[in-house]
Amino acid sequence: MEAVRWLDRYARMTRRLADAVIQACERLPTLHMAQMFGLHWNTVRLLDRRALQAALSTLPTAQPHRLMMGIRLFKGHRYASVVLDADTQRILWIGEGRCRAAVRTFFEKLGSEGSARIEAVAMDMNTVFDLEIRQRCPKARLIYDLFHEVAKI
Repeated sequence: MEAVRWLDRYARMTRRLADAVIQACERLPTLHMAQMFGLHWNTVRLLDRRALQAALSTLPTAQPHRLMMGIRLFKGHRYASVVLDADTQRILWIGEGRCRAAVRTFFEKLGSEGSARIEAVAMDMNTVFDLEIRQRCPKARLIYDLFHEVAKI
């Protein structure tokens, strides 16, 4: 067998075609890409997934110093607790529900060293988050959003 530089081993398409599909997937839905390139939608989806996994593997691991926490509401009174890195605006963690146990899972994964590194946390006036942050991050300053501060008056 001869190695061809523009074809990956065991590949059924050229790198150039795969790159074109991946770039187009950033802008258009999978089904449109499959029709446009004459590929099965599953093939397009697999290429897109591999590209996303490669991009995620190159991201630096989060060492946050400032956090933003909030609650996201879904239809039917379903909630999710969201934790973001305040400096990069990147979502670090999403937990199901709005209870203290949901937020506790994030801090357990962050570890005691990571929790000690937290300097400030911005959030709404939710006592669930407040209690957990005071317990896990002793040096962290709590910053409440203006809407909830004004509404409390």
